[in-house]
Amino acid sequence: GLLVFFGVHYILNNKTFFFFVDNSKNLVYTRYKSTSSDQKIPYLNTNNKDLQLINDDIESFVKKYLNDSNTKIVYEYDNSGIILSLLVGIFDSKNYSVKFRSYNIDLDDEVLLSDKYLLSYYDIQYKDIKENIKNKLTEYYNKEIGEYFETTEVSYDTYLKMRDIDNIDTNEYALYIKEGNLTAFVPINPYSIYGEESFFTNDKFNFYLKKAPAE
Repeated sequence: GLLVFFGVHYILNNKTFFFFVDNSKNLVYTRYKSTSSDQKIPYLNTNNKDLQLINDDIESFVKKYLNDSNTKIVYEYDNSGIILSLLVGIFDSKNYSVKFRSYNIDLDDEVLLSDKYLLSYYDIQYKDIKENIKNKLTEYYNKEIGEYFETTEVSYDTYLKMRDIDNIDTNEYALYIKEGNLTAFVPINPYSIYGEESFFTNDKFNFYLKKAPAE
């Protein structure tokens, strides 16, 4: 059934979903914004009890980082037809860690789609994802040369080790549907003695994987 929906794009603010809790707010809105740090926490505007568990999960995910000035918390969402993708990211500069969690919701049936389902639908495997990530990191490496380091300082193999890519478990990939395409937010390490975190803006963690199958 998803084939016919990925080509249809709704404008969130103009489409009425019958499961809104508060019709005056968007389907996803900022529930909490820290006044002491760069943190925004999202809320899924639904009265569906199963989907409300997503809000509980987000609260649990960010709880220990709230109001920590060393930790940035961001979110974004994308609506591709009837599929809502919601992403929460945690950037802990004190402990040099990045974490992502995503939720992909079929708004028509009001169900959370599993990663297994998405990978099957897009016909892609985890080993393919890793290759896509490494290919993109080649591009990042070439862009950083001359601005953050020289090739005599950092080889490509060293660069991959700095990103800690081989130690990232597949369950840490946050699958995300962006404009109908399958992408993944991957918690690569952006921190080093070269100050590379300024290069790694939020979008740098989002890796394109595959276009939706044709109808």
